Amino acid sequence: MKSPRTARPAPTAAYTVKSLIKALSILETLGEAEQPSYTLTELSRRLHLHVSTVHRLVVNLVRQGFLEQDPATGGYRLGFRVLRMGLRVLNRLDFRRVADPLLRELNRKTQETVHLVILQTDHGISIEKYGSPQPVSLDAPLGGRVPLHCTGVGKTLLAYQSGDLLARLAKSPGFERYTSRTLTSLGQLKKELEKIREQGYAVDNEEAVEGLRCVAGPVFDHTGRILAAFSVAAPATRLTPPRIPEIARLVCETSREICYRLGYNPAAPPADPSSST
Repeated sequence: MKSPRTARPAPTAAYTVKSLIKALSILETLGEAEQPSYTLTELSRRLHLHVSTVHRLVVNLVRQGFLEQDPATGGYRLGFRVLRMGLRVLNRLDFRRVADPLLRELNRKTQETVHLVILQTDHGISIEKYGSPQPVSLDAPLGGRVPLHCTGVGKTLLAYQSGDLLARLAKSPGFERYTSRTLTSLGQLKKELEKIREQGYAVDNEEAVEGLRCVAGPVFDHTGRILAAFSVAAPATRLTPPRIPEIARLVCETSREICYRLGYNPAAPPADPSSST
């Protein structure tokens, strides 16, 4: 019996990388195209690739929705999947650029930490933080996970989602208790979310962390779909109950101004969350 040979990297590994680069070159060429579509032969000439190679890659890109064939010319052009991806990136960049100066101003006025958070599946993700100049401030990391049921930003995001997400969160293991003030009952949380929709802001009264309070508001796009939530957070010794109404007023003003600049009409109701994807 022959002795086993030392395992070698699969030769397809390098080929797969090269194929990926070639496929991306096709997308880039069509993205910067000077004409509506290109045939296989035209793509082959522009990319200096064999027609059969271009054909194989194009077939797979069409199957995945990244390309589509022009029925009139037989050429290929970018598909709507690329458009959807691009719009998502654009929307995220746009709302952050619009929100940034207003959140900085909110940070300046309150002298407290301001967070910006987006929804990711069943939790929030912190994507921006404006620190407080106060001696005792918050050190929440960017990219950190934020529970939805017991934080101001989380409850704000949850308030404008479909009931499916809330029902999924309520299932095992259910709503985790972080402090004695955490809402762990589905009925209580539903009432809290309804209150948030009515008043336009949320309050985290030491529900996630003992000694920490925050007031949060929503960011809607021009269709009324919630994009993000932001909050003013501070130690409970500074963000006392008598101070909450003033912070809530500033949060609501900031929310309205951001949404207005994004094209949302504050007089119109937010989008029906049951229709969002």
